[in-house]
Amino acid sequence: LANTPPPAGQRPDLTPAVELLEKAIAVDPMFHAAYVQLGQMKLAQATDLTKAKEVVELYDKGLEYCRTPEELKDICSMRILTVAQIDAAHALHMETLNMQ
Repeated sequence: LANTPPPAGQRPDLTPAVELLEKAIAVDPMFHAAYVQLGQMKLAQATDLTKAKEVVELYDKGLEYCRTPEELKDICSMRILTVAQIDAAHALHMETLNMQ
């Protein structure tokens, strides 16, 4: 779904992919890859820093279900990067992560 290119000049509609990943997590809360992909998509769609902070909460939820050190490392890395982006946006007095 997310690999379908949008028309020129438009961003892809990630809504169907986000919905499927949310369903996957509801069915299997230990589906580590779904947390990683969903977090990346939600961060790309974040219209403000509050939405970006919700991604950190998603990663926190995913951390509760990690089964291996690799899964823990993966989600921790994504969480750290997201927090760093939010902190940088605050320091630069930005209201969104969008650099445009």
